[in-house]
Amino acid sequence: MTNYWRRGDNIVLREILRGQVKSGRPYTVVEDTPGRLLLYANAGVRWVRAVSSDGAPLKSHETAWTLQETVWPSEALRIITPGSRNSVLLYWTPTFGEFLQWYVNLEDTLVRTPLGFDYLDQMLDIEAAPDLSQWHWKDEDEFDEAVARGSLTPEHANTIRAEGEQVIAALEARRSPFDEPWDRWRPDPGLPAPTLPEGWSDLAKHPAYGSPL
Repeated sequence: MTNYWRRGDNIVLREILRGQVKSGRPYTVVEDTPGRLLLYANAGVRWVRAVSSDGAPLKSHETAWTLQETVWPSEALRIITPGSRNSVLLYWTPTFGEFLQWYVNLEDTLVRTPLGFDYLDQMLDIEAAPDLSQWHWKDEDEFDEAVARGSLTPEHANTIRAEGEQVIAALEARRSPFDEPWDRWRPDPGLPAPTLPEGWSDLAKHPAYGSPL
């Protein structure tokens, strides 16, 4: 039996690669049901990401990294359909002053953990205009480089791109979740900012991966 999170719960979305923590993002649960998962992170939330040993952004071919705390700059709502291999995100300027864009993150299917959810990013993403009139692939060069280097097999790359093409088809046809006025969504007043709990990155204490979303 699935144990769903409650509205207002503080959870952690961890990215796990080759048995190592690559990032940790705190979110507040907006909705967690068999049909949909909604997560919110406010502008100014502190999260942790992987960087090169010199502190530079991590390249796709690098296999070693350190974790660095940083601040998330925008309001972010994350929409996940259980069983899918993507998240659809919406970004606003702080305090919801301006709706910036839709963003599709291609990734492994989220799995539940006692802390929240674990997943693995698949590098290739999609950005779309606020009114959905235009879209483009993001990080295609890095994605193609990963295939050329052998980090991704052509078969795996085709599967990832096919997932993106399905999302693009839904976007262009204005099917879920692009058929709802999410740009007008706002969080409950007084909602506390999510934080990373003590020991969140300790995989001995909190093993990676739980049950499928």
